[in-house]
Amino acid sequence: MTQDDLLSKLAAKLPKLEKAAAPVKDYLTMKLPSAAELIPTARVLQGELRFEVLELVSATDWLGPVNPDGYIRNPNPNPFLPEGATPQNMPDATPGFPYRPAIEVSWLFGDFEDRVKLFLKLELPRDAAKVPSLVPLFKSADWLEREIFDMFGVVFEGHPNLTKILTPDFLKGHPMRKDYVHVKDKYDE
Repeated sequence: MTQDDLLSKLAAKLPKLEKAAAPVKDYLTMKLPSAAELIPTARVLQGELRFEVLELVSATDWLGPVNPDGYIRNPNPNPFLPEGATPQNMPDATPGFPYRPAIEVSWLFGDFEDRVKLFLKLELPRDAAKVPSLVPLFKSADWLEREIFDMFGVVFEGHPNLTKILTPDFLKGHPMRKDYVHVKDKYDE
């Protein structure tokens, strides 16, 4: 099945989806209009269009450049660099880049029979990043959603065990958010 074939099937079955302006690599990439459309869209993909595998769930914070307060910055943290090595500089804002207060969640679905993949993207507001969980439909979403919850703070409503998976319970904040500021704890120098 070609991307054009898939696009025409999606247009017939899921007319609310829009083709994303910035595709992921050469995969067909579609935008969801709202979080409420995720479960119905996933059901159609899984049932009628035979996308039987959820391969990836990921997120991107589009707030802007990284806050340098979230990182430990020593003049020379690498012992293998020669003396006098310059400290790492944090990037400035890229002029003209469309920064926005949004977190974008992406799902990659796979159809093994037709050997085709499909990315779905959804932008969520940073202050209330909530989306339904796909665990009831795809068991592979379990730990992927927990990782995004831990790192970005996105709440997956209906997840059976939405708890931290990568950071300790005492860590405050979400380390992959651009405005994350590390609060010193007992493990810091």
